[in-house]
Amino acid sequence: MEATSIRSSSVALQLTRRLDWSAVATWLLGFGLVAYLGLEGGGFDPLVHDQVGIAVWWILLAATLVGALPRRRLSPLAWAGLGLLAAFVVWTALSLTWTESVERTSADLARVAGYLGVLGLAMLVRDAGGARRMVGAVAAAIAAIAIVALLSRLHPDWFPEAVQTGRFVAGGRERLSYPLNYWNALAALLAIGVPLVLQVASSAGSALLRGAAAAALPAMALVLFLTLSRGGIAAAVIALVVFVAFTSDRLPKLLTSALAGAGGAILISAADQRDALQHGLDSSLARQQGDELLVIALIVCLGVGLLQAALSLASRRARRPRWTLVSRRASGVATVSALLVVLLVAVAAGAPARASDAWSEFKSEGEPAKGSGRLSSVAGNGRYRLWRSAVKENSSKPLTGTGSGTFEFWWSRHRTSYEVVRDAHSLYLQTLGELGIVGLVLLAAFLLTILVGGAGVVVRATLEDRPQLAAALAGCAAFCVTAAFDWVWQVPAVPVAMLLLAGVLLTAGIVRGGGAALRLPWRLAVVAVAVAAIVAIAIPLASTSLVRKSESAARAGDLPEALREARSAQNVQPDAATPRLQQALVLEAEGDLAAAAAAAHAATEKEATNWRTWLVLSRVEAERGRARAAIAAYREARSLNRRSALLD
Repeated sequence: MEATSIRSSSVALQLTRRLDWSAVATWLLGFGLVAYLGLEGGGFDPLVHDQVGIAVWWILLAATLVGALPRRRLSPLAWAGLGLLAAFVVWTALSLTWTESVERTSADLARVAGYLGVLGLAMLVRDAGGARRMVGAVAAAIAAIAIVALLSRLHPDWFPEAVQTGRFVAGGRERLSYPLNYWNALAALLAIGVPLVLQVASSAGSALLRGAAAAALPAMALVLFLTLSRGGIAAAVIALVVFVAFTSDRLPKLLTSALAGAGGAILISAADQRDALQHGLDSSLARQQGDELLVIALIVCLGVGLLQAALSLASRRARRPRWTLVSRRASGVATVSALLVVLLVAVAAGAPARASDAWSEFKSEGEPAKGSGRLSSVAGNGRYRLWRSAVKENSSKPLTGTGSGTFEFWWSRHRTSYEVVRDAHSLYLQTLGELGIVGLVLLAAFLLTILVGGAGVVVRATLEDRPQLAAALAGCAAFCVTAAFDWVWQVPAVPVAMLLLAGVLLTAGIVRGGGAALRLPWRLAVVAVAVAAIVAIAIPLASTSLVRKSESAARAGDLPEALREARSAQNVQPDAATPRLQQALVLEAEGDLAAAAAAAHAATEKEATNWRTWLVLSRVEAERGRARAAIAAYREARSLNRRSALLD
């Protein structure tokens, strides 16, 4: 027994020594983080993304303190990217001094602080072989999410929680959203993943891996179609163009793209012919059509995978013809020629006039058609109104904005329609409105550093390294496109995937040759930043958690416990309005109307531009029999929420 135990310990020790812990760390970070956030509603819930942010910063703190990080010396480009995102986080924190809502701004600060931790960890954990591993890990995570999303539509009985989408966004049942719970966010994540999976399918060392990656591409194309996200599909196309333009040895990539595209076209055509399934109906016919399409998808994806694996094996055994090896100069000439031909054809077909008509359609108040007809429309679905409102928000405070997270309040009191929104549906314009010109410049400089600096890195890279770097650049470009049209910045699974790829690009210029342990003063500086970030994330996290416990206790009828939890939330975050509003609601339920009015009034002082706090105060004052106070609070609520169906 003792000898057996010793032999087992010896074998375990040898396996531990042989294990590439750097690869394990990369996959845990790349695959684990994206997959977890993606399967947890995209990480939109603050209880999810704040916990992740704290975990990331704790890892950074501990690993830096003991000297395990950084694995590589950071280049000037890496420091520039990290510094610009850190400056954006600091500016968000500074907006706490002028914001309309400390609570909303604190929540945004917690999220972007988590993003900074993800980028920092992605950079510091990187070693010589980390680029290929990280691209593969993020690709695998996004492909897995795509498969889960597709199965949730084809066989919804396996995913009973997938029906929750309708509770988040009304009227969007036909558009595939699970597991991120928002169709445009799901499409954005897949747009980031398509060039990554294509890179694995065309460049992986194993024919089996190439076949598996190629098999996932038609399924990803079908999921993109089922989201009916025009911005997401356009971003995926742009990402593919960027990847092909910057990668090396393009012909095999184009062949793989054509093979996967043919498989995707078959699946999309099959889905388009099954109306009940396409529209997300909960009926026996939809389930039957889902079973049919599942069989077709398995056959098509398996066929594409086998063909790609066979082509990979054949290319290794057979000598490639010389004509398939295109030089960089010839490739550049061909690319420029193709662009000129496309430009001439577009002008001859009247593209400028059509673009003008499309812009007019985008600005119109009309909505896109339902079903697949939506994909042929360029109607903005109200985005132009939101963008104009964000620009006007900036005009009130050009340099600083109204404070991060406060666009909803501005829209409510200045809107010209009955539409209820929280975000401006554009990262750039919402940043302009909430954080002013300074905030937009910092964010734009960060993203341009990734795109422009990353493009330079890809161009200078060796032929061996270029494919994975081109895929990372294409994924980042896809994010920047989708962020212009939607609120994907608020769905952490999407920006986290981009930041992991940005870490690949920004650290690719590192001179090979070993790590560089930080000196003690720099370690202490990193620890100080990590502690500050953890505190910034932990405060809104604890407050939100306590408020939810209070709400749960109130629903269960335990009002004393509900009041205790709400007061604890107020102690954790004294400047937040929600804990005070929750106290007002609990005290109102207990019948203590005087105390309820005092709590509601305190909530209005913390968020003076939030119409909800004034409405609760109005109701409580009316219950107390104080008509004048109730009417005054109601009028204030109406002035802060124009064109409200509730208050009209």
